Amino acid sequence: MLPRSLSILTTTLCAGLPVGTPQANADPNKWRPVSYSDLQLPGEAALPYASLWSDQLQRNNRAYEARGDRRFAAANAPAAASYIVVRSPSRVAVLSVLHTLTSCTTLRTDRVANTVLKKCPMRLAVYGQGASMVANADQGCFIEYGRSDSAQPDLVRNITMGAYEMETRTIRAGTIFAGRRAEECQFRVPVPAPQ
Repeated sequence: MLPRSLSILTTTLCAGLPVGTPQANADPNKWRPVSYSDLQLPGEAALPYASLWSDQLQRNNRAYEARGDRRFAAANAPAAASYIVVRSPSRVAVLSVLHTLTSCTTLRTDRVANTVLKKCPMRLAVYGQGASMVANADQGCFIEYGRSDSAQPDLVRNITMGAYEMETRTIRAGTIFAGRRAEECQFRVPVPAPQ
């Protein structure tokens, strides 16, 4: 289990490399934008995140089925994850936020950019040295980009950035939503030291 101070944080999850990528972060202290993986029909790169969230994906699938919605019999009901991956020579830390309609609550909407800021479940996983640890980490923030006239979302108006602070072994993140800092989505999440 994570320390109590971590479990009360409201966080946003930021980008990184997929878990299967062997290269190390070039500069983990450098801020980088959020990435997302579709978990409805996860491809090879998204499988580690689907595995991390398998219990919640099954719960979401059952909720859709209980409502009589059987459109997703061959795949998961709509779901996505955001994440940051931090690598060292011996360990990989993954902080992930899961977005499903059944597990998230809306914080606010940016109608100009057709974007929604949500609070959703978050987990921290640490792999390496022949062991793994997965812990629920309370709630995180997730930006849901809607359809727009442009092919790309407006990342100046709505974006989450993250970095890893090596000195304190802390994942840092911050969200800009509707052109303003989202105070409830600024965080510092400590990664447990190796045991």
